[in-house]
Amino acid sequence: MMNGRSVRLVWYGLLAITSGVFALAMLPPILPASLQAVVREGFAPVCHQLPGRSLHFRGVPVALCDRCSGIYVGLVVGVAGTGWGANLWATLGSYGRYALLGALVPMGLDWAGPLLHLWGNGPESRILTGLLFGSVAASYVTARLLHRKARASGMGGPE
Repeated sequence: MMNGRSVRLVWYGLLAITSGVFALAMLPPILPASLQAVVREGFAPVCHQLPGRSLHFRGVPVALCDRCSGIYVGLVVGVAGTGWGANLWATLGSYGRYALLGALVPMGLDWAGPLLHLWGNGPESRILTGLLFGSVAASYVTARLLHRKARASGMGGPE
């Protein structure tokens, strides 16, 4: 469990940032057209935003594709779970990076299958594989940041 005011503040900050960025990406359907374009442009460097591969609300696509939507939800879930629970990454030790790399495998297979004409995918598989990778990646990074902050604050903790 997380201790110390400064460590909690870091966690709250990470949770606010990831939640805020995800919420911003979901806003286009409720924004005026001129602001929709601004939000989409902001996310364009990190997502292809193909309308056929994006969630729609009221007929308007959000600023992320299905897979990126899953990743961004995963970022929020990963940060939240790491701050609330025991540090899974401490128990994995140096093997944690393999779990992080392993979370890329389902997403890579989901992407490569249709490209190689081996199988198709749909919004559900893109969202779920993105969610898996985003939550594992955010959890890994959050655990490392909180651990470093705890050490810097003199709270110690496992390596």
